[in-house]
Amino acid sequence: MQEQRKIDVDIDKNINYLKDLLGVGESYDIVFREFKIGRRKAATFSINGMTNDIVLTNVYQAVMTCHPEELSINTLNKVFYQRLPHSQVKLLDNMNDSLVSMLSGEMLLFIEGEEQVIVIDARAYPVRSPSESNIEKVTRGSRDSFVETIPFNTALIRRRLRDANLRFEIVKVGARSKTDVAVCYIKDITNSGLVDTVKERLNGISIDGVPMAEKAIEEFITRGSKWNPLPKVRYTERPDVAAVHLLEGHVCLVVDTSPDIIILPTTFWHHVQHVEEFRQNMTAGTFLRMVRLGAVLLSLLLPPLWLAFALQPRLLPETLAFLGPRDPGVIPLGFQFLLAEFGVEMVRMATVHVPSAQSTALGFIGAFMLGEFASRVGLFGNEAIFYIAVATVGTFATPSVELAMAVRLFRILLLVLVIIFKLPGLLGGLLFVLLVTALTKSFGVPYLWPAMPFNYKAMKDVLFRLPLPNKLLRPAVLKPRDSDRLEDNRPGRQGSGKRQNKDEE
Repeated sequence: MQEQRKIDVDIDKNINYLKDLLGVGESYDIVFREFKIGRRKAATFSINGMTNDIVLTNVYQAVMTCHPEELSINTLNKVFYQRLPHSQVKLLDNMNDSLVSMLSGEMLLFIEGEEQVIVIDARAYPVRSPSESNIEKVTRGSRDSFVETIPFNTALIRRRLRDANLRFEIVKVGARSKTDVAVCYIKDITNSGLVDTVKERLNGISIDGVPMAEKAIEEFITRGSKWNPLPKVRYTERPDVAAVHLLEGHVCLVVDTSPDIIILPTTFWHHVQHVEEFRQNMTAGTFLRMVRLGAVLLSLLLPPLWLAFALQPRLLPETLAFLGPRDPGVIPLGFQFLLAEFGVEMVRMATVHVPSAQSTALGFIGAFMLGEFASRVGLFGNEAIFYIAVATVGTFATPSVELAMAVRLFRILLLVLVIIFKLPGLLGGLLFVLLVTALTKSFGVPYLWPAMPFNYKAMKDVLFRLPLPNKLLRPAVLKPRDSDRLEDNRPGRQGSGKRQNKDEE
């Protein structure tokens, strides 16, 4: 642990220490200024590009125009309590915390003869305006999404949850990066044990920095096999989605420099739900949810299932004999599917890496020309291209990119097992996928809950888009402190929360 260095009464020692440490004169963006406050020497340190010039000018005008007689005694207290016009100021007595504050964009004000430093929050981060999410688009609803600056993101959540119990606790991660991570939860709803676990794991991260932000944080705080492709947290770019999960008793992590908010714990069902379902009426929302679930299942099962029967046509009844390949192509069927998977992934990666103006043309070339001409020259069968196309579309039906990638990897595994072992390989692979999914946990929550262990009321809620007035109970698996969503001042509310939570369990 780094030794705490106190602020010295000799201002020159403080100045020389920071000048040497920060490389004043070497790094152009370190701004150092010396001046007088009354008859006392003063100095400031700040970072160019991370501070608001107007705030700094107001601070300088306020402290440099003080009369010497006014500040002859108790200089620090008079400057702090009477002269500084800015609202966000604090006093620190050690150099370590002061240095972290300055590198975070705040300004340090040293005064000769004082054992404390004034820290002025004059930050002005570069930030883009909130715009519509590219992944979680809706036909109706808000068009704002999170950005890369943490104060903006917390404000977007606070705007939707004007609750005095909403908490944003800052944890700094990384010995060098000092990345701000805000642990967001509602104090009288979220299970305190879950909050303590999250903060303990964040404080236990021992690394020099996390420049990859949210993904690096996820890998440090999740438990279990790191080779398990199933996502144990959910990402969202929408503040309304984050607010809904907070009201259910989840914890959200807001990582500075990232527009993606981490929601935890999560189950499989969280990754196959979309905000669009709640922007439609109940019947349409249920239909959309069923289509999405069916698309994910088809994406996983359709290609390996068809391949298993195509390799063993005698297993098909005569009424389904038409499903077999009419023109199998030059390449063996199993390798056709693997090559098609490789080709689809190659096109997807290429469309991500090229400018958006070219991605449409590149996608058209990859999807139409390569697939069409591969079947025309006889390399691929039409059926292989069709089933891979259906599986690919089904993969993108979920807003969770991480779950889509996990489904794709499981599908490739099933295809390899079918090529080697035929139908028994498919059955064994499906059993393996089911076991991996069933044994996966996210912060102690079973991944398949409420299907395993089974909970009828909760299962009905994940399969169907139920009316919002009927969703009075929070998920029991989260063990919320307040289990129902009724207002506390309604008649007969006392004691009802614990009783209802117990009934659901």
